[in-house]
Amino acid sequence: MIPEPVRQSLRGRSFAETRSAILDLIRSSGEITRVDLARRSGLTEATISKVVTDLMASELISASGRAQSTGGKPATFLRLDTSRLGAIGIVLDLPHVVIVLCAIDGSVVDLATIPATRDEEPEVVLKRIAAAIGGLLDVNGTTPDRVIGIGIALSGRRSYRGPNPLDWWENMPIDEHLRALTGIDVLLENDANCAALHEFWSGGIPAGQDFAVVYAADGIGAGIVINGDVYRGRSSHAGEIGHVYVDRNETPCWCGRRGCLEVTGTPQAVARRARDMPELFSDLGVDANGSTRAIYAALAERASVGEPREFELITEAAEYVATAVVGMANTLDLGLVILAGPGFAGAGEIYLEAVRGALETTYIRSVHQVEVRLRSVHPNIAALGAASLVLHRRLTPHHMA
Repeated sequence: MIPEPVRQSLRGRSFAETRSAILDLIRSSGEITRVDLARRSGLTEATISKVVTDLMASELISASGRAQSTGGKPATFLRLDTSRLGAIGIVLDLPHVVIVLCAIDGSVVDLATIPATRDEEPEVVLKRIAAAIGGLLDVNGTTPDRVIGIGIALSGRRSYRGPNPLDWWENMPIDEHLRALTGIDVLLENDANCAALHEFWSGGIPAGQDFAVVYAADGIGAGIVINGDVYRGRSSHAGEIGHVYVDRNETPCWCGRRGCLEVTGTPQAVARRARDMPELFSDLGVDANGSTRAIYAALAERASVGEPREFELITEAAEYVATAVVGMANTLDLGLVILAGPGFAGAGEIYLEAVRGALETTYIRSVHQVEVRLRSVHPNIAALGAASLVLHRRLTPHHMA
C-alpha cells in the first residue's frame, strides 16, 4: 500500500465534508483504528468518534476485529462494510454489455453479460439492461434502494467523433432513460477515467497520491487522478493521449494530423498493420473478417512466446505508448503510472518493460522515482470502474467540493 503523505487536518467546511474525508481515509487504509484515524487526520478523538458513529449508523463502515493489546483494552479496527450497500457498473461494449454488481469497496459481487448490437434500437437494449439489473439484484437478495447508483463507462471522450463514433448511444440521454427504467440514479463517464477511479477506489491509493492510468481496449487513453479526483480539463478531454505525436513517419490520423498514437500504438492500429502483412496474418489463424480484438489477441499471444514478427509489431507499438507516457509523466510530474485494460492482455509485460525503460532515461526520473504497474487487463475493468465512479462520487464527495 502506498504510504499516506503528511497532510494538514482533514476537517472540512462542514460535518459532511469531514465525514467524507474520514470515510476516504478508511477506504485507502483497508482497516484502521480510531486512534490512527485521529493521528492521520489531525482531528480530535471526539470528532473521530462522532464521525465513526455516524458512518456505522449509515452502514458504510463496520468493526473488523481487534488490534493487538498493548496493555489496555485492544483497539477495534474499522473498515468499509461490504455486506450492506453497493453500486452497479456497466460497460457498453458492443456486441456485449457487461453489468457488474459491486460492494462498496469496489469488489465484484456478481455480474451479467447480455447481447447488444447496433442493429437494435437503444431503447430495446436499455430495457434488456434494466431487466438484467433486476435479475442481478434478485439473485443476490437485494433491492434497488440498497444500490447507491449505476455508473456507465463509454469508450471515447465526450463529443467523440472518431472513425467509430458512438452515435448509436449519443442520440439519446441514456442516463435519463435507464434511471426511469430502474429507479436508480445513473452517472456517465469515459472508460479510461472509470479505470482510473477503479484503481483509486479499490487499490488503496490515498487521495494525496496523484497518478495516471493508461487504459487500452481497442484504442488508448489516460485517466488522470489529481488530489483524489479525475482531472477532466476544460471540455472533459484531458487524457486524450491517443492524439499525442509519437511517430516520425507521420502516419495520417483521422483527426487531421499525422503521427498520432491512435494510428500507431493502439491495439486497433497493430491489428490493422497485421492485416497488411499477408504472410504473418495467415499464420495468426484468425478469420480474414475477424474483429480487431481477435486479431490483436492472436498477435499478443504469439508475441508473448517470442515469435519474432509478432514480437516486433507489439514492441513497436509499446515504444509508441512509452513515448506518450513519458510526455505525460514529465508534464504532470507523476510518481505513479498504471497500465490497465484488455488491450494489454497477453502482451502486457512487453508494454510494461517499454514504459519502464523509457521513464528510466527521462527528465522526471532525475527528480524522483516513477513507479509503473501493470494492473488488471480483465475485459470488465471499465465496468468495475463505472461502479467505482458511483462510489467515489456518492460516498466521498469532498473531493469535488
